[in-house]
Amino acid sequence: MGEIQTKTQKLWDKAEEYEFFKKSLEIATPEQLFITDDGRYLTYWPKHYKGKKTTLQSRNAFIGSYTEKWVKELLAPVAKEFDAYSIHNVVCEEIGIEERSPADVAIVKTPDKYQKAKNILILVEVKMSTVWNWEY
Repeated sequence: MGEIQTKTQKLWDKAEEYEFFKKSLEIATPEQLFITDDGRYLTYWPKHYKGKKTTLQSRNAFIGSYTEKWVKELLAPVAKEFDAYSIHNVVCEEIGIEERSPADVAIVKTPDKYQKAKNILILVEVKMSTVWNWEY
């Protein structure tokens, strides 16, 4: 097998995270993406915050969906080198990956969402969240 040659793909960085918020705010409200503190919208509670805290919003449906698609694109050149496809939300009932809880990303032999077990090369579970403390 030859050396894998892909276009340069940068990893997650502050600019990519900024793009996540910029795109997400086109479809979501600030309350869906940030915690609120005295009228401020923040990603994380400030280090020395003393008030009542609610659950952090760093890993929610918006960041989950965005990062899963981002990882799909990150892995696409690698999949291509193996004549395979990087697919988001793969279903394979044969091995218990159902529609209500699909695989985040999979490298598979066919370009379909619905797969047979024999066509799955790699399953990827994406667990990414925001890193920097943004203020809206």
